[in-house]
Amino acid sequence: MIEREKEVKVFNLDLDALKRELLSKGAEHLGEEKQINHILKVDLDENSKLKSLLRLREVNKSGKEAFYLTYKIKGKDTGGLRNSEEITSEIKDKDSMLKILEMLGVSVIELNYKTRDSYLYKDARFDFDELDKKTFDVPYLEIEVKDDEKLEEIIKEFNIDRKNITTKNITELRKNKDEIY
Repeated sequence: MIEREKEVKVFNLDLDALKRELLSKGAEHLGEEKQINHILKVDLDENSKLKSLLRLREVNKSGKEAFYLTYKIKGKDTGGLRNSEEITSEIKDKDSMLKILEMLGVSVIELNYKTRDSYLYKDARFDFDELDKKTFDVPYLEIEVKDDEKLEEIIKEFNIDRKNITTKNITELRKNKDEIY
């Protein structure tokens, strides 16, 4: 599946209160899942390292396990949204895929663990994410929308302070955590 991803991360919120507010407004609770993300190293030039990501994700949701290989290419940020092209394919055999990638010179450079609790409201997806403490020790909200106008609508409706919004990825945020406090 190839799609355009438009999202932001939001920090310094009462995440539990926001979940309750979403439900009180009729949001659909999509469920909670546990993820193991295998971040893979691809030999690209230095300028590309923060612009692309190759990841094999293990997802466990309601006792069912699935595996997805994703290549994400960061596009130009517009109107406060991070725009990425994301190509994802479901994988049947995680271990064989990792072995094939290893044989091609692609190795796992990071393993992280994430708990994600997701909601859908007015065509916007709200992912409440918490990574393992070693990877990133601050829980956050990821909002994925179709366009800038939808993001503006969500920011206003939930009274989200713009200073708590970022388009940076976790790798970029780890380099300067002061930006989120």
